Amino acid sequence: MELWSLPFAQRPWIALLEKGVEFDHKIIDLKDKPSEFVAKYREASGGYGSGLVPLLEHENNLVIESDVVTKYIAKNIDGVTGKGDFLYPENEEDKKHVELFLCKWQDLVDTYYELLTASSQKEVDEIEPSFKENFGAIEDLLQKRPGHFLLGEKFSYAECITAPWIQRFYVTLPYFRGIDLDKDVLKRFHSLPTWAKAVCNRPSCIASKCPETEMIAACKRYYVSFVSSGAKGHL
Repeated sequence: MELWSLPFAQRPWIALLEKGVEFDHKIIDLKDKPSEFVAKYREASGGYGSGLVPLLEHENNLVIESDVVTKYIAKNIDGVTGKGDFLYPENEEDKKHVELFLCKWQDLVDTYYELLTASSQKEVDEIEPSFKENFGAIEDLLQKRPGHFLLGEKFSYAECITAPWIQRFYVTLPYFRGIDLDKDVLKRFHSLPTWAKAVCNRPSCIASKCPETEMIAACKRYYVSFVSSGAKGHL
């Protein structure tokens, strides 16, 4: 089953857990997709694509694309006794703050995958400074709100979007590239260590976390062609 290896599918899962609502969670084997799933995906996409996860079916709506699905849940699904009502920002200032944060986060994720797909240690050494530097933009935005999360003490859909990658940074970087996230990257920042720890310790993130063995296996399948010297992993 491909679900565990996909950080994209984990995003809306976290949001649903935060809302505390009951939901029917179906794991889709992307190598053997049910015809019903493919049909619903094509309906949601306007006839394009062969079917990717996640796909959300809520009332009469079919929603695709992980960031769109996560935002939809945060904004449109009521939590149990108010749970998760804080996921979607309450005002325009916070909305802009979240969107800027997610834009900067994508820059970071892009360099993460460049690190994983590098074909030589020379290439890793060239990319690693940019990867570490991109954390600076994240730090700057975290410092604008006191608290454990981007919006202070409110765990928002920004964390739903980013949590799957934080979890993977901690596992895959030391395994394949010999980079310890805390010691080699986060320790020089003030807010990032607290934020990363708070996200990783969030019950919804723990409950939806991909097994570490599958994180590593997925990287071997899709991204990594060699292991850096000094890293603890192997192909």
